[in-house]
Amino acid sequence: MDDRIDFEAKVRSSAFVPHLHGDTKEAIIAELIDALDRAGKLSDRDEALKVVMDREATMSTGLEDGVALPHGKSMTLPDLVAAFGLKPEGVDFKALDGNPSTLFVLVVSPVTQPTQHIQFLGELGRALMCPAVREKLLEAETIGRVADVLVET
Repeated sequence: MDDRIDFEAKVRSSAFVPHLHGDTKEAIIAELIDALDRAGKLSDRDEALKVVMDREATMSTGLEDGVALPHGKSMTLPDLVAAFGLKPEGVDFKALDGNPSTLFVLVVSPVTQPTQHIQFLGELGRALMCPAVREKLLEAETIGRVADVLVET
């Protein structure tokens, strides 16, 4: 079995919420899970929410520079799914640098595909290290633009 992931294809097929409404970590995660559910990408919305929240309870996925990468591994998914969300005014996500998070990428992948999970998060993390990429993403209005920005790096 080939464990490589087509990063661009995964991003382009992701759910996207350009204007998140939630003002807590839990609300943001639920909003991104709901976006995946509405897009038909989850077989069990509640289980997906539980695995992400369980992972979040072990250690915050709020990184630095306004980025949060909540994620989890599910028994009910056949393939990795992701949802991108933006909230320029920020939300306290208990980030490592203590600053609010503004860019959110929620990832849920099958427990049977750990390599794809790590590869996707790794490629995403490398792209998000660049301040210019983060600035462009905060202005994105479509998932196509998000993909273009991430693939340009």
